[in-house]
Amino acid sequence: MKAWLQTSRGMLCAWLAALLPLFFVTDFAEMLWLGFTFLALVFSKASRQATFQWVYKSVPVSIAIGLAIGVVVFAIDFPLTPILEEATGTKLNTTQLEGLDQEFGVYVEWMLKGILLGGILEEILFRGFLIGWGAQLLGKRWAWVLVVLIALLFGFGHVNQGVVGQILTGIAGLLFGLTYVACGCKLLPAMIAHGTANALTVSKIYFFGYGMSIETSRTLLGSWGYPFPLM
Repeated sequence: MKAWLQTSRGMLCAWLAALLPLFFVTDFAEMLWLGFTFLALVFSKASRQATFQWVYKSVPVSIAIGLAIGVVVFAIDFPLTPILEEATGTKLNTTQLEGLDQEFGVYVEWMLKGILLGGILEEILFRGFLIGWGAQLLGKRWAWVLVVLIALLFGFGHVNQGVVGQILTGIAGLLFGLTYVACGCKLLPAMIAHGTANALTVSKIYFFGYGMSIETSRTLLGSWGYPFPLM
């Protein structure tokens, strides 16, 4: 088994085995995705070498880029939410965050989840493994295609947040993926970006509440020179 995973065909099959379950949003599919990813990382040295590439240029540069992108993702998220809610006729589902705007313990819990699970683990699994190793297996020119594909799957997987949440996380995933590839497939900038966006989002909800009015959203996005008509 381990020897077969070192072959080109074996590595491609291992990568596909981790990718394909993401097309299905079920608990079983999630188990398959995590299980196949874990097995590939354990038994394939090539997968680990491609996935665990950390620093772009230097640690300060990586952190600075990540912080900037994280702030951009956060700045887009809240004003865009009411626009998407009006356009889709649905609401962003925030039931999983119940109590976040009132209880400090819930705030700490979601800060840890946002940074450790979102900022670190998700970036390793989605960007490092699926994009980084995938681009190595398929060819570097496929990296940008994988950025879009993984962003779509990343958003699709957040079905518990409703259509609006899926769109927002898809946009965030696209920006994290673009950051990852633009930084030479190094994880640290994308990790910092994801963790920063999550930390700012959780903090905003805890200190200021959940939403923003459609009028405020239009005014804010318009003041930034947003190039598309705000419905």
